Amino acid sequence: MKITKKIKAFTLSELLVVLVISSIVVSLAILILLMVQKQIKSIQSNLDKKQEIQFLERALWQDFNTYAVSYQKEKDILFLTNSIDSISYVFNDGYIVREKDTMFVQLMNKKIFLDGDFVTSGVIDGIQIETSAKFGSKKMFIYKSKSAMHYLND
Repeated sequence: MKITKKIKAFTLSELLVVLVISSIVVSLAILILLMVQKQIKSIQSNLDKKQEIQFLERALWQDFNTYAVSYQKEKDILFLTNSIDSISYVFNDGYIVREKDTMFVQLMNKKIFLDGDFVTSGVIDGIQIETSAKFGSKKMFIYKSKSAMHYLND
């Protein structure tokens, strides 16, 4: 009589079950990773748009209160000048060029003001800008702060 010794091991069916379960877990992990990456790209895109709008608003505020401002409707250019320097903002479809800076902000509406009255071109002291829905339909009103001496000298 021959005595056979059993070796302790896993059966083929047990290995197949483990293989199927691990492949399901790995595929779920990959799907979750892809969804997280998509969300991160979306968040980064929204942050970039918000930063672009904030940069435009900050630059306009600083320039409006440092320079004399005029607007030329025919070329859609905002000129800012003082005794030392000059800056121009060129408004195009989908972007705005400020000297060597390009701000990728899409504008829907732009209104130009002088002393609270709507004007089409010439010397201005305020501008109202509305971005497109892609940029959150943000409304900005940038104006030049004037002292009482400005009105007394006029």
